[in-house]
Amino acid sequence: MNSATTKTTLLFAHATGFCPQVWDPVIRRLQAAPLLQQVKQTLQFVTLTAPYHGSRRDNSIEAVVNLENPTSPRVKHPFNQWVDIVVDDMYDQVRQLRNNTVTTMRSPLIGIGHSLGAVALWKTEVAHPGTFDGLILFEPPYTFTTPAHSKSMDFLVSVTLQRETKWPTQDAAVAYFESYRNFASWDRESLQSFLEGAIVQDDEDNTWSLACHPHIEASVYSGPWLSLRAEEFAKPKCRIVFQNGARSKLFEYDFFKSLEAKHPDVYKVESPIANTSHLMVLEDPGAVSTKILNALSEFPPFQKNSDPSESKQSRL
Repeated sequence: MNSATTKTTLLFAHATGFCPQVWDPVIRRLQAAPLLQQVKQTLQFVTLTAPYHGSRRDNSIEAVVNLENPTSPRVKHPFNQWVDIVVDDMYDQVRQLRNNTVTTMRSPLIGIGHSLGAVALWKTEVAHPGTFDGLILFEPPYTFTTPAHSKSMDFLVSVTLQRETKWPTQDAAVAYFESYRNFASWDRESLQSFLEGAIVQDDEDNTWSLACHPHIEASVYSGPWLSLRAEEFAKPKCRIVFQNGARSKLFEYDFFKSLEAKHPDVYKVESPIANTSHLMVLEDPGAVSTKILNALSEFPPFQKNSDPSESKQSRL
């Protein structure tokens, strides 16, 4: 790579209810990898914060919880329209990133996203083809009009609404999550990274709360998920690699393989990550890092004998 002309950016987008810090264990491993050590002088890592999450928390509009059907609770909040919100936000953040980069038109940009973050990246590339030079997407939630999909929504909303939201001290918050059964499968370093950004101190009473209130998180599961028209699947101008967990119940493997078959120049579906669920990024950052490193070879900046300055210029 020619550091005088280009700087490749790896852009990380987190999942619903999480924060940018959850990518830290993955980024640490990537930075130490021999492949990236060779290009570290021309590589930058950027993590984004989704609306209503982390430092961008916003409880100004109260969510309305509907428990009329106890087995199928739902939450009403502006973030029900999360797909449109995160896509508009992603495009704005990418444009800002481009504007702040000296080599704007020659800087390869590769997006790496999990769940909500994966949707933000994918739909942005669909809406604005050529925004990215490559995408690595960990289980973007996609809408399926099936009973199984509805049951998944019921479960996600129910379990999220049961989560505690406030603690008297930071230690109490940490103790809660360290013993929280639903997080037992998480890598301990990933849990600590989550706690660095997901819980914040309230100025009014000095208590500690989740930055993304569970009601707002549940509003994501209550709203429509990503859905694309048939012709939109072919719009991306970059290579897209899908990743998934072997135990996940939210990734329709056959559907994504059908995309790979229909659009082999655009999509590729990797083999599942063993012993992981939809939360594979938190459960096994080592395996996730390996998957990312392998996928990077699909993109011009990391292909052998590739000159990144010859990579297609972003439409931004």
